[in-house]
Amino acid sequence: MDWGSFENIAWLTFLILFIGLAIHVYKWRIKTRENFADSNLINSIFPQTSNNRFRFKIILTSVGILFLVIALMDPLFGEEEVKVKREGIDIVYALDLSNSMDAQDVAPSRLDKAKKIISESVQQLGGDRVGLIVFAADAYVISPLTNDYSAIQSYINSAETNLISQQGTNFGDVLLKSSELFQGAPSTGKLLVILSDGEDNESSLSKAIDLAKSNKIHIATLGIGTKSGGPIPVQMGGFEEYKMDRYGETVISKLDESSMKSLGESSSGVYIRINKTQAGLEDLHRYLNSLDKNVQDTAMRKDKKHIFQLFLALGLLLIFIDTLTTDHKLFNNKKQ
Repeated sequence: MDWGSFENIAWLTFLILFIGLAIHVYKWRIKTRENFADSNLINSIFPQTSNNRFRFKIILTSVGILFLVIALMDPLFGEEEVKVKREGIDIVYALDLSNSMDAQDVAPSRLDKAKKIISESVQQLGGDRVGLIVFAADAYVISPLTNDYSAIQSYINSAETNLISQQGTNFGDVLLKSSELFQGAPSTGKLLVILSDGEDNESSLSKAIDLAKSNKIHIATLGIGTKSGGPIPVQMGGFEEYKMDRYGETVISKLDESSMKSLGESSSGVYIRINKTQAGLEDLHRYLNSLDKNVQDTAMRKDKKHIFQLFLALGLLLIFIDTLTTDHKLFNNKKQ
């Protein structure tokens, strides 16, 4: 037999105290009678009382309390099948892989910061389905909605800006691909998390927002980068240099918050500027937890069977019987 709440064994202290007090009262009762008169005289004065019945009441109550303590300890015996509902929401993470995400104005880089945010966010989930999109000028589905968090982590770790040759930032295609992933999902509890430095130059934000609203998709946009910006590292002949414009000037990529805010705030969502990883995660999950959850699936699970009800019933029954029992003899055997 196992126990669900073994720590409640401390209640046995109450039982020990009760038994000790009952024994003390019993001995006091015997001693008082002996001091009052001899046993024959006591029996003639109190012909209806019985020490045996008094002892029986003590035993009855003690066993009843013992059963109640056992019930508090939640005894588990045997197995039973229990239907378990898994609740959560559907989350699609969209990771910007444009070259500007290699900028190092956020250490170690914007991309590494974004990957860390997704990785630690997934670690905090439980029961939610997760999908993954990467994007630049076009968006690509890396993983459909799944509960396989380890697979998502693996995909995140391998994400690099050189995976997508066509550069740019296309939020519209992100919305289109995420809408496809959410097809068949419940009408509520759909969240798209976009991690980007902004700078959308490929699509109309108004169309993207309308698409999100029509599909009841909540959007959380996470701005990665700084307003002062930073140069974009590029590999040239095996050496790392910085991206130049056509005039030979170093390109400085800055966080474009305007497009990120428009996406988040116009779709019943939220915009979060990532300054520190932990603070950003807390803000994201605070918003995530505010969304209505859906029953993702149900399953049958074998659990230990709780049998505290049996001991509870027996304990209450014995104590109830005790209240109906007196220490008087059933029959008076005194001769007339």
